[in-house]
Amino acid sequence: MSEHLKRLSFIANTLREHEYTSEQLILNLAEEGFRVSQRQLQRDLKSLQHILTHKENLKSYFSEGKKYFYIKLLIEPNLKPIGFDSVYTEATRFYYQHLDSHKMKVLERIETAIYQRKTLEIQFVKDDETGHNIDLDASKLMVYPIKLILHRASYYLACMNCKTEHVEIYGIRQLVKITLGKSFSNFQDMRSTVDQELSKRFGVSKNINDSLYDIEVEFTSATGRFIEDHHWHPSQKITKTNATYTMHMRCGINRELMGWLMLWMYNVRIIRPKILKSIYKKSLQECASTQNKETPFVYRNIFKS
Repeated sequence: MSEHLKRLSFIANTLREHEYTSEQLILNLAEEGFRVSQRQLQRDLKSLQHILTHKENLKSYFSEGKKYFYIKLLIEPNLKPIGFDSVYTEATRFYYQHLDSHKMKVLERIETAIYQRKTLEIQFVKDDETGHNIDLDASKLMVYPIKLILHRASYYLACMNCKTEHVEIYGIRQLVKITLGKSFSNFQDMRSTVDQELSKRFGVSKNINDSLYDIEVEFTSATGRFIEDHHWHPSQKITKTNATYTMHMRCGINRELMGWLMLWMYNVRIIRPKILKSIYKKSLQECASTQNKETPFVYRNIFKS
């Protein structure tokens, strides 16, 4: 192997492990016996693309006036069947989100902000996917980005509002013109707060209030066996009683839970709590009202407080 390739290989392995400034790289190279100038290092960094794999990319960012380099591993979203896959398996792509170039740039910017522990300034939030933008008019939102969530084959940003310090979740499709802001600390504490909030939700949608409910839902036998075979919430417990199945879980109530219950149509029955029965009944009435053209056919959210 030539001296040049040995040097490139060392730089690549170094940047795969951690991020470094050019000055730090020159010192690391010197310790390995490679004497290079700033100009030579810049040429080497440009040449790295010839030895990196197709899943690797040289990235950089600025922090406190210094430019840092690192190698990012490009990982495609894992939307394959969990636990088993074969050449005979084909996904239907039902529910898959269309990831165009704009959404990919949004994902990369969010990932960079999380990696660098920097705030995100969102110029505008469009539509309402999770109940955090019910009025459809949020603008100039500043958040602490904590994690990206892949839920129902769509991407969401889980973050904390810099002003209210509340956990909020938005679909990446909703975010318009996002830019990186200032560095922040306490990331691990914020992540714990986000994880705790997510455990209270059925899915990712905002709960109607801060209360947790002991929820019991009964399913007919065939539907119950399907329910038993899938993951819905971390607290779920399913028991068989006579010819039916009962699902127990402790979480909040939100629109996503309501939509999930309606998915099973006449093969589901709510046992408790009373408030869930009431909201379910109201949702059915609203659906009938829409179908009968008794209300204007515009976006509504009956969970608006």
